[in-house]
Amino acid sequence: MLVGGGHAHVQVLRAFAMRPPPPDVRVLLVVDRAEAIYSGMVPGFVAGDYEQAELTIDVWPLARRAGTGVIRAAALDLDPVAHTITLEGRPPLHYDVASLDTGSSVRGLDVPGVREHALATRPIGDFVRALDARADALAALGRPVRVEVVGGGAAGTELAFTLEARLAERGVAASVGLVSADREPLGDARPLARRAVLREARARGLALRLASRVVAVDATGLTLVSATGDETYRPADLVVWATGAAPGAFPRGGGTSRLPIDAHGFLEVRDTLQTTGFDDVFAAGDCARLVDHRWVPRAGVYAVRQGPVLERNLRARLEGRALERYRPQRDFLALLHLGHGRALATKWGLVARGRLPLVLKDRIDRRFMARFQVLRPDGRPRPALARLGGMRAMEPKGVSQRGGPHDDAASAAGHEHAALLDGPPCGGCAAKLGARPLAAALDALPEAPADDSIVLGVAQRDDVAATRLADGRIQLHNVDVIRAFCDDPWLVARVAACNATSDLYARGGRPRHAQAIIGLPDTRHADASRELLFQVLSGLRSVLDPLGTSLLGGHTTIGEALWVGLSITGDGPDAKHLTATRARAGDVLLLSRPLGTGVVLAADMRGLAPAAWVEATLEAMQRPNAIGERLATLDAVHAMTDVTGFGLAGHLAGLLDRAELVASLERHAIPLLPGAATLFSEGLRSTAHPANRTAFTSRLRGASDADCAWLFDPQTAGGLLLAVDPAEEARVHAVFAQAGEHAPARIGQLRAGPHAGAIEVVEG
Repeated sequence: MLVGGGHAHVQVLRAFAMRPPPPDVRVLLVVDRAEAIYSGMVPGFVAGDYEQAELTIDVWPLARRAGTGVIRAAALDLDPVAHTITLEGRPPLHYDVASLDTGSSVRGLDVPGVREHALATRPIGDFVRALDARADALAALGRPVRVEVVGGGAAGTELAFTLEARLAERGVAASVGLVSADREPLGDARPLARRAVLREARARGLALRLASRVVAVDATGLTLVSATGDETYRPADLVVWATGAAPGAFPRGGGTSRLPIDAHGFLEVRDTLQTTGFDDVFAAGDCARLVDHRWVPRAGVYAVRQGPVLERNLRARLEGRALERYRPQRDFLALLHLGHGRALATKWGLVARGRLPLVLKDRIDRRFMARFQVLRPDGRPRPALARLGGMRAMEPKGVSQRGGPHDDAASAAGHEHAALLDGPPCGGCAAKLGARPLAAALDALPEAPADDSIVLGVAQRDDVAATRLADGRIQLHNVDVIRAFCDDPWLVARVAACNATSDLYARGGRPRHAQAIIGLPDTRHADASRELLFQVLSGLRSVLDPLGTSLLGGHTTIGEALWVGLSITGDGPDAKHLTATRARAGDVLLLSRPLGTGVVLAADMRGLAPAAWVEATLEAMQRPNAIGERLATLDAVHAMTDVTGFGLAGHLAGLLDRAELVASLERHAIPLLPGAATLFSEGLRSTAHPANRTAFTSRLRGASDADCAWLFDPQTAGGLLLAVDPAEEARVHAVFAQAGEHAPARIGQLRAGPHAGAIEVVEG
């Protein structure tokens, strides 16, 4: 379990991508944010030298290249005795070996007014995301501005210089002050470096407010107290809080079982980077303090240099080998960004100032980032890292417990047949049997014996089955199973629950009872199986309980990989509304959710999808279609179905067959999930795409290859497709708004005419 995406852990991930850990090892990364900021380039960003994307590492695709699962949740605590990590909003996770690289906070946040009015440098991601807006606000004032940077260490000193430079280059007259409790800035630096900083500050007009501490911050400034006890109020338009590292919120250690910490609250670690007293918990970077080298400062260079040692020691621990010791060096090349295209370099007590040190710093920083930024800002792979991780088609490693990489899978732009991905089938609804062999198997069955209680059965080939109870009420039945699409059993189960209940909601029903059908991989370890089953059942309950659907029990079996399903029963509408097909000519087609889950999940398996794309897809897949129960009662809704494994084309075809109509779809009105259009254009397709294409191509009129991408993309826990009276469209939108759902997209219209059942694609 890797907790945090700091400078050390990104190196571990890259090393695992280049050389996988032992095949019986499951690796998970737990992060509250999937984007990590490289602190070494933050001053350059403040100075205006870099865009935010240039100093950001998207750890999600990097982890996927390493065959590592990603758990997107805030880690709250770690119990080193019970071997569990507590997460926000989901059940705890069990670990065998844990590594912590969670960074630090900033000191003095409890000073009155700091949290409300100052811009703190930690969390560093929040600082970077907020800085542009703060700088724009200062420029918009249209007058000279006052900025106070609190903290006289390297971070505060750099920020004072680079903020002054950024504002000056924008034509903003700025008075910048540097506040420090020390008598000199850079108190830990060599004398020559301190003198160089003092000369630079005087030349630039920076006001040094030394031997002073801040006792309060408000909306218009800050209150200082000098060493002699004198109190002064300094007006400020912006206060930047850079007072040095403080322990982060993780781990809380509220119970009796806790990791050892030093007097300041940092985790104590040995030279092997193992925590004191617990050989199976490692820690690196700013969250940790080396017990035998307490002089080591909170500098990113140490976290960077700990990374390779941490990776080798994690591997050694897993393989039962001796661990090596990390030896921090006393002196290193320190490069301080001064803004205006200049930097200050110090090493061995020597100092150099000017343009050349900044050129060197830029080269070092860019070389470091180039090792981890596997995707460009537009989401396309960087050629230099295209083969990182072998570009292997990765089965969710953690749920199968089989760690070896699969064969390479290349994705090439061009004709989509050339772009189909090799390797194991995609998970989710993309793993279902194709429509043609399914229909052929059903056609081969003999006629079933008569049963008056069946309203919808095999003969009707509906998405759900329906039976009539003795009192005349209709009961709906559904069985749905999906194959794991990622290495997070809790998340897979949540999506499985949304997917299984969707068919009932699409028929206007209400799911009442469920039984789980779970296939567990053969781990040969009882504890691992128990943990997987616990995560799956917890995930199912997290969706079913709020829906009022009781999980009664279920059945497990052992196989090659994790798959999760549910048998659902529920209350249905009356028989008339259930069996009547009311779609009619003139109806508009509304789609409640964007398309693209198939292609995004396929890309994610291969480390080709940025975190933002994957997270948007996962969020959409975890929204139940409970609004279907309300929509079914509206006379304005003439027909409704959900869009899942057979794609938009397959499920629309089923709706058309019952109504003998033609559907006209407007290609530019089709909503797509973030990144789906880019992945489609690159030639990426889910492995279920060919089966859908084979089954439904004959239905199409006027569809291009680009249209086929979204028409045949299999959806997992997709949205609802509605045929609606155009005069009542606003009423339907109102129901969505009342339910807190996004408004559905109008994607086309139904009409009568020749070629009933056809799907034509038009410009719109």
